[in-house]
Amino acid sequence: MKRKYLVYIGASLTLLAASCTKDLEDLNKNPNNPTSVPPLTMLSNAEVATATLGRGTIRRTNLAFDMMAMQQLASTETLDGGEGDKYLKNDNAGNLFEDSYGLVINNMVQLMEFVKNDPAQVNLLSATRIWKVLVFQRLTDAYGDVPYFDAGKGYVSGNFAPDYNRQSEIYADMLKELSEAVAAFDAAKNPLGTADVVYNGDLSKWKKLAYSLMLKLALRMEKQDVAKAKEWAGKALAGGVMSLPEDVCAIKHSAERNAVANPITYTFNSYDLANEKIKISKYFLDYLTNTGDPRRRVFVSTVSGDTTLASQKGLPNGLDANSFKAAYPTVPLKDFSTLNTKTILQLTAPTFLLTPAEVQLMQAELIVKGWTTGDAAAMYAAAVTSSMKQQAMYGDNGLISAAQIQDYLTANPFPATAADQLKALGNQYWVATFLNGWESHANWRRTGYPALTPVNYPGNITNGQIPRRLTYMLSEQVNNPKGIQSSITNQGKDEYMTRVWWDK
Repeated sequence: MKRKYLVYIGASLTLLAASCTKDLEDLNKNPNNPTSVPPLTMLSNAEVATATLGRGTIRRTNLAFDMMAMQQLASTETLDGGEGDKYLKNDNAGNLFEDSYGLVINNMVQLMEFVKNDPAQVNLLSATRIWKVLVFQRLTDAYGDVPYFDAGKGYVSGNFAPDYNRQSEIYADMLKELSEAVAAFDAAKNPLGTADVVYNGDLSKWKKLAYSLMLKLALRMEKQDVAKAKEWAGKALAGGVMSLPEDVCAIKHSAERNAVANPITYTFNSYDLANEKIKISKYFLDYLTNTGDPRRRVFVSTVSGDTTLASQKGLPNGLDANSFKAAYPTVPLKDFSTLNTKTILQLTAPTFLLTPAEVQLMQAELIVKGWTTGDAAAMYAAAVTSSMKQQAMYGDNGLISAAQIQDYLTANPFPATAADQLKALGNQYWVATFLNGWESHANWRRTGYPALTPVNYPGNITNGQIPRRLTYMLSEQVNNPKGIQSSITNQGKDEYMTRVWWDK
């Protein structure tokens, strides 16, 4: 099967073809051969596709699974839309796996093969290596063991059923890749220019992205090798991580209603999700309300776009259509709050992949743990400020004033004890990564924050516990049974409650 999607570059749309991992053996010609697609265009393609993926992937693994499991969103659905809310079997949990390879990784591997022996293209190669880490970090954190070293090489080596690699091996190589890629950048060689839709060819920002990813990987492997984690965290800080608004790793989207519009907006519009399918979790809304968080009016509105507090209603997690009617006999589901239709659900709303706020929260954690020196309270304040200022990227309706930020920090100061400090940082990360459910879920697994109370819906398959991972795509049982079996042997059963390497 071949999947086609549009890539937005500047003011033009370029149609590129991408191959799915399924049925690759039946394709006689590689539609993404760099001899016919300019290498720089392939970078643009990879950047945008990382954000857009497929509409089904955004809905079924981000919104309706991870964000619901993290009690940021809620739904009364039980099939194809509420599995994460109630911990039910989700046959589409492998969509992120499928799209990551079919739409992004395959193209990046082919691009790297094409330019790896051309010294003039070292900046393109290095940027692609860094972006590949960003994509694989999200992928392996979601599933654990995945094809890595031989992934995407079907057209190069003819191997369409690559081995699954241990997450520990993947992490070690990702750290190596980041270190080598940063060192290889050379401003005297061919520039990335405007084909780089994230940083417009600014190598200094690419370096910050690499070191910020390095910091995230270091913290995530803490339980398995604290000495190595400290070593890599120190290297990341020494190299220089994100700190300024312009350092944000985000994709800006087209104003047209097409495959390169904001994927969450496109998904909501395509499936009419705002009315009754996807709602704001009561737990999340209560947290924002109780802390007086000005991000609430950026994130949350009624279906009509009303952001006033009195109009908002959060939906408790774990309800189906019958239990909802029993709990709210006179209130229609459409009256419950959804994603803000005037900010998040605009076609041009950006997709945030890694932000300065996340990085500053990680830095504050390092200080609290004694891995580095500094003022943890100041870094906490900087992170909150960064997250709130970042909302301006949604337009005027996302603006939060300096006075509002200061009022929030005054009402929610950095706690005095280390335990409470880590809790505050974890809770802030949960808010700062709203809409990036994969990341919220990963950080919750690592830190335990926020301290969520699981639902226990009848028929759930986790014994009433919050899932620890996504499950692989069903077709892998047919297309790559050897790979799946090696993962099960090493990692454990392909189930929600099997922990990935760094979570054990």
